[in-house]
Amino acid sequence: MELRPFRTIRFSPRVLRERGLSSVFAPPYDQISLELQERLYARAPENIVRVTHPKKDGEDPYAAAAKTLSDWLSDGTLEKERRPALWTYRQTFTEGGKTLVRDALVGLLRLEEYDSGALRPHERTLAKPKEDRLALLSATKADLELVFLLTRGPLSLPLATRRRPELTATDADGVRHDAFRISDYAAHVELQGLVKNAEAVIADGHHRYETALAFSKDPAAGKLPGAKYKLCALVDMSSPALIVRPIHRLLADLPDWRPLRTLHAARDYFDLRELETPQEAFAALEAHARRFPAFVLYAPPSKPVLMTLKEKPDPLPWPEGRSEAWKSLDVAALEVAFFDKLLGIQTDAIAKGERISFTSDAGGAIAAVDKGAAQAAILMRATTVSDVEAVVGAGDRLPQKSTHFFPKMYSGLFGVSLEDAVY
Repeated sequence: MELRPFRTIRFSPRVLRERGLSSVFAPPYDQISLELQERLYARAPENIVRVTHPKKDGEDPYAAAAKTLSDWLSDGTLEKERRPALWTYRQTFTEGGKTLVRDALVGLLRLEEYDSGALRPHERTLAKPKEDRLALLSATKADLELVFLLTRGPLSLPLATRRRPELTATDADGVRHDAFRISDYAAHVELQGLVKNAEAVIADGHHRYETALAFSKDPAAGKLPGAKYKLCALVDMSSPALIVRPIHRLLADLPDWRPLRTLHAARDYFDLRELETPQEAFAALEAHARRFPAFVLYAPPSKPVLMTLKEKPDPLPWPEGRSEAWKSLDVAALEVAFFDKLLGIQTDAIAKGERISFTSDAGGAIAAVDKGAAQAAILMRATTVSDVEAVVGAGDRLPQKSTHFFPKMYSGLFGVSLEDAVY
């Protein structure tokens, strides 16, 4: 992998002094609901969400984002550093009562096709988000959101530091975000050498990476030196601070939805266990042995049901060429045995965002059903890092929205203009 330092775009000392980075940075665009977008807009007039995920309220949101970015660079809200650097991006957080620290190396990574083998995706992508990201990238000609990569490159020790960070902030989940500039040329050479021959897997940011790759092939990108690169954060795969949380599904607008009839038909493929409450069912799922794929269906008036794929179910329409590692995933059984076989929802409909939405908040998913905002919730277990490695190692990709790596890498700490020279 070819990694380069960059002249970062960052908030000026004035904005950091008056507002604080915690008020002006934001989660990645795909984690921002309409409600959260409103809160971020209200938090500070300089919040980066105005550029990374602008409101769509009548005017061209992408042109508005481009103008905001240009205005902020002109009036000193944002500044571009004079010298290129690599960065250590440190996130400190609590999980299961333990304090964990995850370090990432931030730099510009040269875009490559997946076929090269140096960089591999771990899940399929959705069409609508890529259209949105491409429109934004074309308008702003700036890269302001990270792609999160996992690598076997030994980065943990070289990134360790006790220096005072140049940037620091705390998000709503209590995660501390620190950024340390790496200015020394010799350190650049060392870190570039560590990742040069290392392979990487995209953990988060598939849509961003594929959008950047598509834009790099556009004739309009020919005069933009930075269009051949993507702002990325590389994390050592051996880090104990790699946390994956589940992504749950919400079903809506299903015609002739009859959960009792669906559960009756499901007995050909699943072992079913009824529980009294969705919270109890979710706890049972998390404690459930991982020998066979499983998930919870919460679809009143039926009781919540823990559904475990049978060892020898009736024949299922497994996609041709899928690996055994792929077939062992909870999300694969959900897509093939439940969505496709029982509900007639195929993967292309999921890719278009039809009838199925996603959330990492189990309580929120349950509440959406209780309030009538969704017909049913599918509660999932977390896909593990070893699951990701096994599927990717078999040359396969996980279904959409299979993983939720925590914590998310925020926007507003780093950015780069595609018009800048690459160093």
